[in-house]
Formats: sequence, C-alpha cells, structure tokens
Amino acid sequence: MKLKDKKIDIQGVQYVTDKYGNHKKETVTIATVWAYFRQLSGNEIYRVTTQTTEEVMFVINYRTDITTENVILYKGVKYNIVRVDVFEGYKSDLTLYCKRQA
Repeated sequence: MKLKDKKIDIQGVQYVTDKYGNHKKETVTIATVWAYFRQLSGNEIYRVTTQTTEEVMFVINYRTDITTENVILYKGVKYNIVRVDVFEGYKSDLTLYCKRQA
C-alpha cells in the first residue's frame, strides 16, 4: 500500500454569471484530498506519453468525479491530468498521470 501523505487540490472550471449577465470561467477547488506523489522515470513517461515535460503521478482514493478536464494543484504548481487509471476496475484507488502546466 502506498502512503498517501501529500495534500492536493483537485480543481475544475465553473461558469459563473456576473452582475452584468456576462458568463465567465472560474477555477474552483472541487476537493482537497490526500495523495501518494512521485515523479515518473523516463521509461514510465514514455509509456504514458511521448512528451518530455515534467511528468508526475498521484494516487488518490477512488472518486467518480475526476476526469482529464480537471487540474491538480500541488505545492503551488498546477498539473494537467493526462490519464485517469482505475486499476483493473477496482474501486479503491485512482492513479492520475499528470504533466506540469507551462
């Protein structure tokens, strides 16, 4: 079992209407959760994606509301979710493969 000892924010986009009736995008925190975190090795990066930007992996408890549209905020750095992996369909953990936003 991997130790989930890092606190991360899972963020998403929400559309809000201002007092003038204009619609605008706003980033909101969907959840703050505990996660296992590690940077991926070169071999693992190649298997997930062929880009060479900073790649990381987060393992969190199972949730149904996480997609590649969400963003992870960890230690002030935002990571785009590249892939959501449900290990063999078990509903215990989600592995989130991410790359650092430029």
